Amino acid sequence: MKLNQKLVKACSCLGINLLEISRFVQISDVPDIACWGFDKEKKENFIFINPKTLRFSLESIQIVLKHEILHYAGYREIGGAKDRELANIALDISINKILTITYKKKMKALCGRIYPETSRKTIVSLARPDLCLNEINEKLKDLWKEIWEREEIPSPDSLYYKLLFHKEGISIGGNPFTASENAGIVLRDMPANGEDKFEKIEKEALEKVISDSQEGKLFSKQISRMFSRILVGKEGVDTKNIESFIQRLRTKQQLDDTASRMINALDGSSKIQVYPYQLSRLGLVYLACGVSKVLPLYWNKVPESRKPKLAIYIDTSPSMENYQKMEVFLVDELKDYFPTKIFAFAGDVTEINTKDFASGNYEEGYSTDFDVAIAHLLDSEFDAGIIFTDGYSSIGYENEAKFRADRKRLFTVYFTENGRPSSDLDELSEEVMVISK
Repeated sequence: MKLNQKLVKACSCLGINLLEISRFVQISDVPDIACWGFDKEKKENFIFINPKTLRFSLESIQIVLKHEILHYAGYREIGGAKDRELANIALDISINKILTITYKKKMKALCGRIYPETSRKTIVSLARPDLCLNEINEKLKDLWKEIWEREEIPSPDSLYYKLLFHKEGISIGGNPFTASENAGIVLRDMPANGEDKFEKIEKEALEKVISDSQEGKLFSKQISRMFSRILVGKEGVDTKNIESFIQRLRTKQQLDDTASRMINALDGSSKIQVYPYQLSRLGLVYLACGVSKVLPLYWNKVPESRKPKLAIYIDTSPSMENYQKMEVFLVDELKDYFPTKIFAFAGDVTEINTKDFASGNYEEGYSTDFDVAIAHLLDSEFDAGIIFTDGYSSIGYENEAKFRADRKRLFTVYFTENGRPSSDLDELSEEVMVISK
């Protein structure tokens, strides 16, 4: 491959030196602008960039390369997506949002140049920060506003399920970051087990985007959450060679431990007061040792009638359907100890009972929205809430501020195939627990 000087300069800013360029980037007519894919002959993944893209300014070429590197990195993180084309668009939207926050004017100008006119009324319009609301398909306007008029970076997983809901009757054409299938190239095909050369430049590109941004810690935190395996570290245990019986025992132990932790935290079997009244065991010990006399404080039993009212919020988005039995186990454990009501949430909140949930008799949402669960808890009579989720959502600043000002208690239980999920719930929760399947 004959090296283009603009490409050399653009790559050098991303930690790719002159000798490495051909390992990562190939100049090709296959994509409209750029894409990544697996070269069957060379048996490697590459970023393929169209020669006409190299006529762009140096900064625009760098943004295109960053887009493709982040897109490749994001493919590791997105889970459960069977429709590759929709997953591709969901990632394009999230990545364009990240790049627009960091390079606002340049991204708007670049998008206006590379996206075809036909994309204005298709699902691809959701990836365009250069458009105005009145240019968007009527069915997509609310989602476009959610993406581009809010400060948060949308989760690709959440977007994927929203796109599944919205795609009926709407074209998905006009995406410049793709290509028609080529006999020698398989688009968006992650490498099999083994060394992945792109790991070297993914972190470099992400850190470059963060350092170029003026948004500070919040922006950095959102990106770290979206690309946790790259920026935070790879986690999880390979259990494919462990017998399923041992795995079930481990999961049962996790469930028991999680239920015990929440019960102990919520039970409040003793309360610190300035007078002695029905001392708890701990209160009797402190009294006998003279602690209560010195302070003076007393650890009294909490009457049964004052046990906290508990709301359990179960994420019923499609990505959670594999964890139903584990959720039922925890619900059954908790409702025996506390006055409890159960709510299903995705796009909104609906009260359900354990029997209906266990039998699948509830309405499944198309995406997760933590805001509806937090708002419901704040406006309710409940003292505490427990959220069962896989973590693919975020909380708006207004609800976060209201919750911090309130005295309600929150616990989060993540369900995952592997790794340790994280979300905006972490900083609001008294305890965060993880159940791995």
